[in-house]
Amino acid sequence: MKEVYQSLVFEEVSKETQEHAKQVVLAGLKERFGTLDESLNQDLNEIVLNYNRIGNLFLVGKINTKVVCTGALTREEVDTGRIVRMSVQKEYRRQGIAQKMLKELERRAQAKGYKKIVLETTNSWHDAISFYKKHEYIEYDRNKYEVHMVKDLF
Repeated sequence: MKEVYQSLVFEEVSKETQEHAKQVVLAGLKERFGTLDESLNQDLNEIVLNYNRIGNLFLVGKINTKVVCTGALTREEVDTGRIVRMSVQKEYRRQGIAQKMLKELERRAQAKGYKKIVLETTNSWHDAISFYKKHEYIEYDRNKYEVHMVKDLF
């Protein structure tokens, strides 16, 4: 595990890494849902264009040159960011990579002046819900499909 921490680097998605980022996210979704609807997730077709706007950010985590995780931050409101597209490639899970990505997104959110972060995850993804709660995200809404969470940044 220590080697992973030492070689994991975060960078903004680029034309060279966006296809790898897309594949990491789609593989995670397919694993969770069992199937993928190709008409959904259109934002992943041109990640650089869709996320490199003022207030938005899409990061990839790389080990050497391999993209192993993703995470994005979008502007929800003037002082609020939204975390989306968090995913870790299956063989790299349970090594602290998601925690590192989450902390990097939070750090960058604070640098952008956000006072809080919101996110949503699927109601049946109990491990994801537990992960966010462990990192001080508080559930503020739940419906049949989704759990909505928030964290104040200090």
